[in-house]
Amino acid sequence: MPFFIGVLCLWILQDHLASDSFTGLGAALSKLSPIQWITAGLATAVSFWALGRYDVILHQHLRTGCRPHHAFASGAAAIAIGQTVGLGVLSGALVRWRLVPGITLAQSTKIASGVAACFLVGLTFCLGLVGTFAPSEVLTNVHGAIFFFVFFCIAFLCVLKPKITLGNCHIRCPSLKMLGTVTVLALVDAISASVALWCLLPTQAVLPLAALIPAYMLALGAALLGGTPGGVGPFELVLLAALPAVSQADLLCGIVAFRLMYYAVPFCVAALMLRRPFVQGGPSDMRRRDLHERDLMRAPRAEIGLCRQGDAGIVEARQVSLPVLRPGQSLCLLFAPLAGQPVAALKVLVSEARRETLWPLVYKADGRMAAAATKLGWRALHVADDLVIDTAGFDTQGRTFRQLRRKLRQAEQSGVTVHRGGALPWKDLAGIDADWQARQGAARGMTMGRFCPEYLSHQAVFLARHEGRVVAFASFHTSKRDWCLDLMRTCATAPDGTMHAVIRSAIQAAEQDQVPRFSLAALPPKRGVMAWCAAKMGEGTGLLQFKMSFNPKRTARYALAPGWVSLILGLSDLWLSIRRPNRNLAHNHHENNEFARARAV
Repeated sequence: MPFFIGVLCLWILQDHLASDSFTGLGAALSKLSPIQWITAGLATAVSFWALGRYDVILHQHLRTGCRPHHAFASGAAAIAIGQTVGLGVLSGALVRWRLVPGITLAQSTKIASGVAACFLVGLTFCLGLVGTFAPSEVLTNVHGAIFFFVFFCIAFLCVLKPKITLGNCHIRCPSLKMLGTVTVLALVDAISASVALWCLLPTQAVLPLAALIPAYMLALGAALLGGTPGGVGPFELVLLAALPAVSQADLLCGIVAFRLMYYAVPFCVAALMLRRPFVQGGPSDMRRRDLHERDLMRAPRAEIGLCRQGDAGIVEARQVSLPVLRPGQSLCLLFAPLAGQPVAALKVLVSEARRETLWPLVYKADGRMAAAATKLGWRALHVADDLVIDTAGFDTQGRTFRQLRRKLRQAEQSGVTVHRGGALPWKDLAGIDADWQARQGAARGMTMGRFCPEYLSHQAVFLARHEGRVVAFASFHTSKRDWCLDLMRTCATAPDGTMHAVIRSAIQAAEQDQVPRFSLAALPPKRGVMAWCAAKMGEGTGLLQFKMSFNPKRTARYALAPGWVSLILGLSDLWLSIRRPNRNLAHNHHENNEFARARAV
């Protein structure tokens, strides 16, 4: 198809070119001054610097572990060869596969496809920018508005759907930070290449650079979509049609010289690079890996167990180990580092977020972590209160437990019994979960776990029975240091006080296991921005009354980020992942993270 497109375009050009267009082409090329060639060479170098940076960003996005200088050099070489021989994605993938050590053909194909897609998205923004702020006959304000609309639709889709599922293929969309970087690189690349072409036009060709830039961008887009070797055909056809005021002979001279400088020279350099692939370097100080069960066992808080059903991973550097989530736009450290001091952990988080072109965020950090972040100039926001109970001192006597005692009596009088699950009746539990979701709404993300046998098998599960039938259950993350409430489900026929009885039994069991700390999980704080947001949404009032009947102690939890912009964007990203979990994946798939909304029991 690319060759057919090239032949078709050349056939169309044949009718539009004057008979003397190629007359004196060699003489015109010989008249180009050394200054013109040197300036064009410098502009070409800047353009290929931007092109090489695309691969660095894509390797970071796909987390291949490739060293930046290897990614940069292989990307520039792949584009130099791909744009010359045609079929840029295929040829570029083969070049990357040849040069980069340890990369698979599938990974190199993903990178080649991603570079092409990202460049086209960035080029769309550039065309919108030129059409809006520097309109011409080639690109009017209307064209600019259309290109801007397309670009912002793509950006909105990336925010709304950070992960797209196509069958068994899961695609991570670029973050806004990555899109911004790609857009700047596309602008640098397009302007630099335009300057190279402009410098190589004969001196008698009077053409302002501002008039050439939009024409070159359109011609470049046509060449990329055509996929012909060297862009031959579509590039010339669009450029000649967009610049009718320039002499065809002068323009063809500039195009031929441009192909020598921008295509032939980089191609020769890249071909020499193919002789010797890069050598694998030593291990990096920072590495990423999957989350293992042993990581959860050494976590300072049992609540980290929610990562078992999320797209969680570990970032390690020296003595620091961080459990992280990637909702879409941010790299989110949950709670606290598994190992390492707070200051060192924050520095590693920033470095890794920069590598992955994401916003760094710490979610539900304790006061010690917040104090360390504040000393580094970070912004802190009180986002939640952890509701903690001292198991050794828990007693339902006194005025503060009056509501709890009333609920417990109601459950006892109704004949509700509670026991810790052994061999769990999964069919009954699934029915209760389905009934609960039918009444309360579909499960959401990032706050409590959604029903999944594989997930619950790692937790302590307590069942409530009424007249021999299971009517409610609750699950808890457990460790030797603390227990944390996770999942609560009741069916519609459960007597009043059933869940109160389940929680009390769990607290007593934790005390028997000599676990000092029992958490009822977090709720919005009493005051501040998050309290106002929770009140506006009108959620969690019943849940608050339920949890406060146990008279827990409030412990402040914070969201942390280097600045207010990254904090707001990071929390917005997290909020979207909570409200709109990816429902196309099987629930027990490791990349899925769906959790229940905070509603009244």
